[in-house]
Amino acid sequence: MQHDRDIHMLLQSEAFVQLRREKRRLIVPSLLFIIVFYFSLPLSVWLFPAQMMQASPVMGLPWGWLYAFSQFVMTFCVGWLYWRRSKRFDRLVEQIKGSQG
Repeated sequence: MQHDRDIHMLLQSEAFVQLRREKRRLIVPSLLFIIVFYFSLPLSVWLFPAQMMQASPVMGLPWGWLYAFSQFVMTFCVGWLYWRRSKRFDRLVEQIKGSQG
């Protein structure tokens, strides 16, 4: 019973609410962007195959290949962004732990 009250108090604490809000502000837009970015490649190849096969000015690679390679770069960038923001999340978690113990 005491454990349930402690958990309820933790979930209602300002630091925990702030942590959830900040994580949501990062994860939801990132997830939406990732879904659109990654699924647009197969959709583009399916809907516009001739344009995606045309040579681009970058080493003559087809546009589809350039888009595919850009997904590696985007994966790195999203991972790096989360890594930087996770430092703030870790500080909030430590603050929550300190206030509970």
